[in-house]
Amino acid sequence: GDLSVASFYAALKTKWEELDYHVNDDWKCGVDHALYWEKEWMDRTFIFLGGLRDEFETIRSQILNCDEIPGIEEVYARIESEEQRRQIMHIDSHQGNSPAAFVSHTSGTGQRPTRRCSHCNKVGHSVDFCWDLHPEKRLVRGRPPPHRRASSVPEPSPGSSNVAKSKLSSDQLRELQAYISR
Repeated sequence: GDLSVASFYAALKTKWEELDYHVNDDWKCGVDHALYWEKEWMDRTFIFLGGLRDEFETIRSQILNCDEIPGIEEVYARIESEEQRRQIMHIDSHQGNSPAAFVSHTSGTGQRPTRRCSHCNKVGHSVDFCWDLHPEKRLVRGRPPPHRRASSVPEPSPGSSNVAKSKLSSDQLRELQAYISR
């Protein structure tokens, strides 16, 4: 109907809490208990997705086509974010048919609009390039991972000695140690 995503989710959550109150939670096996709730939350995710308005068909399909269906909280967050995006776009579309209505509103510095990852909520990248989800993309464009940038000196591996990696001879090392100990 005309409910916002937040109102629809809140109504469903209230009903689910009422139903949960009546569940007989006297399980003989903990594994069965965990499986029951895993299935229950998956069913709730499908109920939530199925109850959305048709305007959310695209994002609903994207979520359902994931290799692993995310939990209800993440699904709700994605759908609510999409609803907010649509509301903003709807407001901007009332500016008329002038070409200015289709121009991105940035600070005027010629920079691209700020991107925010929907997974980690960090600014500067989208979920498609989130290193938390896609660690293999850390080396894209020749950029090394952050922990490699700090030091160009390789760290010693366990079981190896620094003497073996040193370019100093053992005599030079002894002289250096004697000099330092003075």
